[in-house]
Order: sequence, then C-alpha cells, then structure tokens
Amino acid sequence: MMKFHDVRDQISKIAGFCGMVISITVAFYLIFPTGQAQSKFAMLLVSFGIAVALSVLTFKALLKSQR
Repeated sequence: MMKFHDVRDQISKIAGFCGMVISITVAFYLIFPTGQAQSKFAMLLVSFGIAVALSVLTFKALLKSQR
C-alpha cells in the first residue's frame, strides 16, 4: 500500500512532466516557421514529439542523478 506522501510525489512528478511537455511544445511551435509546404498541425505534432523526447530524457537523467 502506498503512503500519502508517495502518492503526492507521483502526482507531482506527473504534473511536472506534463507541464514540461506543454511548455516545450509551445516553445518549439512558436520557434519553428510554418511555410507553404507544412501545415500547422504537422508542426504541432513535430513540436509535441520533440517535447516528449526531451522531457523523458530530462526526467531519466534527474532520476538517475538522485540515486
């Protein structure tokens, strides 16, 4: 059975991960130019993919450094 603090820590980590993904997605979406050939939805998907990859790498490095 998980303790209350363990549940809070898990929720905090998930919220931090989601916030990181959203902020990186918005940043890359605003930085990348959308030309005639690309659609805005495609650029949003690319930005989201980059954000998820960077967030996963960041959290893995953070967890590894805490051990």
